[in-house]
Amino acid sequence: MKHALLAVLAVAFLALWGAPSPVHAAGNDLGMEDADQESTQKIRQANAECLSCHTSTDNPQPVAAPRASGPSGGKTAEDDAKDERKARRMQLVIDGGHYSGSVHADMSCKDCHGEPHTAQSKSSPPTACPSCHRPQRGTIVPEVARSVHGKDKLPAFTCYSCHDPHNVRKARSLGAERNIAARDNMMCRSCHDDDARYALMTDKPRPDLLKAHRWQPNPEMHWAAVRCIDCHTPEKTGAQPSHEILPKDKAARLCVDCHSTNASLLTRLYRHEIGEQRVNAAGFINAYILTQAYVVGVTRNQYLDWASLILLVVVIGGLAGHGLLRYVGHLARKGRK
Repeated sequence: MKHALLAVLAVAFLALWGAPSPVHAAGNDLGMEDADQESTQKIRQANAECLSCHTSTDNPQPVAAPRASGPSGGKTAEDDAKDERKARRMQLVIDGGHYSGSVHADMSCKDCHGEPHTAQSKSSPPTACPSCHRPQRGTIVPEVARSVHGKDKLPAFTCYSCHDPHNVRKARSLGAERNIAARDNMMCRSCHDDDARYALMTDKPRPDLLKAHRWQPNPEMHWAAVRCIDCHTPEKTGAQPSHEILPKDKAARLCVDCHSTNASLLTRLYRHEIGEQRVNAAGFINAYILTQAYVVGVTRNQYLDWASLILLVVVIGGLAGHGLLRYVGHLARKGRK
């Protein structure tokens, strides 16, 4: 009986060690194949020619937006700064550091912007997204049409309204969930927390975010830990989050939607944890398993985590050692008979 118990414990421990997570890992988040190193190098060299003018990173004279008239006596440093800010708004100048870390850094600038430059080229990039993102187009377009953005028929609303093509990063590359939440929430709050940008989309008055979320305990703390889309989109299977932004009366409002053992966040924000290695170089189970032991949002103590894990290992090791000694003693007694 004791031997059977030890066998069950051993199997359970091995299952805990190697079992897959209940949420699956996302594949290539963009539906695009990785380029080989040689092609990537050629593309980056070609892009360097574009970036020699169109980035202010390590570039003392980036391309400037045209000005209707200039100050008498030439341009001042203040004029240059104004021109650069205007060029950034027109997407004439991008942040080279952000772009080099973007998933689009291995694509040719000409894939989206075309060649040669024309007066109309600035209007072509929004139509270029589906040319690469074909696998998602059949899903995303209907989702956007059903969302509050689609139903309001916002003429200025495009992919670029939320996604900066020069600073797109995979969520897994951002590390902690708070970093993912900060990046994604910035997309929403750049309009919904800014009167000027909101007015570019619609003539309706901008609702106050804090007043709209006054039902929620400490909204700012929630916004720092979870994404707007975790509550304002329907739950969806697969790697891509839904682009169907729900109206406020259909958004998640129950605490248990997140603060429970089967929280919807496990298939949303926290699904990116699946990319974490579960066994470190020393061969011990790392914090991944401990993460799964907590209800989302609970206060954690790392020292108690490790103390519990050490105690578990000691108990299992003690049982295994005791069983082994009993078995060796049994063989010794049997040999003396």
